[in-house]
Amino acid sequence: MSKVYILAEGETEEKFIKEILNPYFEVKGIFIQPICLRGIDKYSSIKKEVNNLLKDTTVKIVTTMIDLYGSPSDMPQKEQIKQDMNYIEKVEFLEDAFSKDIGHLKFLPYLQLHEFESLLFSDVSHFSLLIKNIKIFEKIAIQKEPEEINDSPSTAPSKRIIKAIPEYEFSKPANGIILSKAIGLAKMREKCPHFNRWIDCIEKRCL
Repeated sequence: MSKVYILAEGETEEKFIKEILNPYFEVKGIFIQPICLRGIDKYSSIKKEVNNLLKDTTVKIVTTMIDLYGSPSDMPQKEQIKQDMNYIEKVEFLEDAFSKDIGHLKFLPYLQLHEFESLLFSDVSHFSLLIKNIKIFEKIAIQKEPEEINDSPSTAPSKRIIKAIPEYEFSKPANGIILSKAIGLAKMREKCPHFNRWIDCIEKRCL
């Protein structure tokens, strides 16, 4: 069995890894263990934890599940991002800089576009589990793909959800899992290509 550490930004990501990703990978002989940061303020705290996890000689991969939205301002090369970069160019640029800064073959950087909640827009019909009127989510889904939903304080995926469903904010891990299980990993991978590539990379490196 291959062991993979995923450094998770918070409790919502940790629960998603345990209840959605781990069952998927376990049948393939890959054991996924989340390590929860419980919030991030500086890149140095991320780097320190990544390097500590890489000291485990039994681990196959150390990877991350950190939101691009709200990621520390001192992330490697973040100040070099150009305004004309599209969302994929931006995240790949930062992941490449992150990889080079860690400089370890077992490290696989992953930044979530733009945050965990973007995955929940893979099938907005399931928001009906939390709210009766889902028209606002249907309108967003028509306009943008999940990973394209932008990253401002008012239009980030979680902010859009909280605006329509205020109680979501007070129970993110539980509500996130309710929706994730209803949507399913297959649909998330279909609708979120950057997320899908991450899953593929973990599989290819471990199998």
